[in-house]
Amino acid sequence: MVKSELYQLEKHIGNILNDRPVTGKEHQFAAQVKSVVTHCISLKEKWAHELFHAVKEPVAARYVQFHQAGVTALSNQLTIELPPAYFQGMEGKIHELYLTIVSNLESLLQFLRQGFYKYFDHDYPVSYKQCRERAEKINRLIIRLTAALQESGIDEALISSIKLSFDHKLADANESGISYRQLDYCDAITVMIPRLLNEQSNIGTITLARELYHHNFNSYEFSQWYQEYFSSRINKMVQNKKETAIRDEIDAFRSIFIKQELVFEAELPAISEQLIPWLQQLLPGQPGTDLKASLKINGHERMPLKFSVAQFAFFVRLCYLEGCFPVNNISDILRFFTRNFETKKQLHISFKSFARAFYGADQATAAVVRDFLQRMINYINKTYFP
Repeated sequence: MVKSELYQLEKHIGNILNDRPVTGKEHQFAAQVKSVVTHCISLKEKWAHELFHAVKEPVAARYVQFHQAGVTALSNQLTIELPPAYFQGMEGKIHELYLTIVSNLESLLQFLRQGFYKYFDHDYPVSYKQCRERAEKINRLIIRLTAALQESGIDEALISSIKLSFDHKLADANESGISYRQLDYCDAITVMIPRLLNEQSNIGTITLARELYHHNFNSYEFSQWYQEYFSSRINKMVQNKKETAIRDEIDAFRSIFIKQELVFEAELPAISEQLIPWLQQLLPGQPGTDLKASLKINGHERMPLKFSVAQFAFFVRLCYLEGCFPVNNISDILRFFTRNFETKKQLHISFKSFARAFYGADQATAAVVRDFLQRMINYINKTYFP
């Protein structure tokens, strides 16, 4: 049976955090750091040994994700404790040693992600260190992309919507964290736009917008830009041509394949779900299409539950870990449940609060859900296995 391999690593790092290095004892601290580095190397061997044996997939997923969360927490603890790099003398040396530990912990996370990609939780927040480094890199790329798009003659409002979308995303990342999947998506966009600029000398505003649509760039800013841009276009048309233009636009969007596995804002509907219904509302004689599918149950638009948000999120996590869902994208799973269910205290479940509860159940929450599951098991035993 697989088990936690983090005890010794947590012990080493706990000693480092509790025993502050002092002048004259730098060699002792360096020895502690060396022990951590050695243990990190041995951890990779242990993980590979456990996971390359005949382990069932749900067990492998729990094993990888448990260690992923544990190593991330340790990296974050040390990142918070890092002494400033600009100090000279002992402080500067201590900074380098702390950074050595963090780098080795980050190497463990990369090992898990690259070696056991299927079981790695790509919707889990990245470490503080990785968040800061990748956010800084993306921000530099966006600044260069903005300048390149301006030189290409792209609509200034579209350029602004792209930049604002990334500014808000990176600001949120530094404040409340960001997942691997979201950062990978940001990387994909920063690669896609330069490629498009290189392939087409006169890319044009519409071409770029269509490509962003294809990549499910569902940011609020982009959606608002498109609505204003298209409204401005049809308002200049004579009345008898407006309907044709709207229908052509709907057909054009429907002909574009949306990469549903990609999403910029996990809590927002796909860009097709935002723009096509909006266009349909512009057609003459149309009553409009509700962006949210209505599910009327005793006056409720969503299925009401007796669970709290935390209890419901923990129940969904258990179903995910045990392989109940045919999809592995946690964001898709969370979006489905927040859109279609309400709890006894929240009619509209926030995606972010549900995601936090999904990963952060406490013992009291687990106890309530366990009691609920136990009653279900008792019913099954009594009814089908008397």
